[in-house]
Amino acid sequence: MAREQAGRDNGNTQTEATTQAKRKVVGVMSDAQGALRTGAGKAAERLPEAMAGAEVAARETQKVLGEMPNQALVIGTSFSLGLGVGLFMSGSNRLLVLAALAPAAAMAATLLGREGESRQTPLGEA
Repeated sequence: MAREQAGRDNGNTQTEATTQAKRKVVGVMSDAQGALRTGAGKAAERLPEAMAGAEVAARETQKVLGEMPNQALVIGTSFSLGLGVGLFMSGSNRLLVLAALAPAAAMAATLLGREGESRQTPLGEA
């Protein structure tokens, strides 16, 4: 009989411990959700400023690339492509590879834009 009582007490203790653990997990989850909401709210407030800053940086980059000679653009594009391929072949992180290839894309787009402009210019005006 003492064993049955001990078994019941042990079962109640385990149930209480499980209930307390569940309450703690729910508390942690609600705290995490609150923190996530707060962080997302702050990020959403700063998003317009960040987008405006990125737009200004893109315009300045486009302006600088437009002023560079073709030879410098070809060299920069080649270097950036080589760096990106080397990082890819060595197994580097994909984001790092994309960051290395981004300047190549910008320089190549500038070069292709110049070639398109020179083709559209009539022969008599050149």
